[in-house]
Amino acid sequence: MSATPPADLMPMLLDAVCVVSESGVFLSVTGACEQIFGYTPQEMVGRPMMDLICEADRPATLAAVDQLMGGKLQYDFENRYVRKDGRLVHIMWSARWYPDKQIRVAVARDVSERYVERAALEDKLAPAQPQPWQLCDSPPCLVPPGASPIPLSHQDYTVLATLAAHHQGASRRAIVEALGKDYWTYDRRSLDTQMRRLRRKVEQACDRELPVATLRGMGYRFYDPIESRRRGEVARPV
Repeated sequence: MSATPPADLMPMLLDAVCVVSESGVFLSVTGACEQIFGYTPQEMVGRPMMDLICEADRPATLAAVDQLMGGKLQYDFENRYVRKDGRLVHIMWSARWYPDKQIRVAVARDVSERYVERAALEDKLAPAQPQPWQLCDSPPCLVPPGASPIPLSHQDYTVLATLAAHHQGASRRAIVEALGKDYWTYDRRSLDTQMRRLRRKVEQACDRELPVATLRGMGYRFYDPIESRRRGEVARPV
């Protein structure tokens, strides 16, 4: 009894068996050809394999071919092929060069699922991005992530709007001038009092700290993400 699988079972194999000429042209493809590459065997035979390889992976593939034809067996070389539908598929190859027949025989396995799972795991392990605070102008209010709007006085709003507009930090002068005051005659201790009052207001409203840092010798910085909303846009917990 022959050990060769019946012809009608070949398409059910998980791998594709590719026979390639010395110059890199497909001579035959059997097994899971269409499942992996998207092409029928008839469409692949006669085509140079490099035509189907992702351009970025071609140099590494040529280097692996040189090693193979130099006598080194390939068991786990991976590259990416461009399927007929345009999608990339990750292929792991086991290959051997037969110098007497001047052919390379390679078994291709689709390992794309491994990369999908790896990407999903990386996304799962990636630190969550902080949700932005929202600063609204009408009515003036600050919305902490996941909390209700905190009403602001016009002065509170102006201070926070200035901080929101200066991501690297706003100088005391920029804040004072935004308040419509003369920097040289303004009592700068009033700004510190204003900031303490604003911090206390936020803490009492939502039991969390206002993410504003004091920049020594400069001013203040709002260090969490913050979005400014224009008149007519609805403030909502995020």
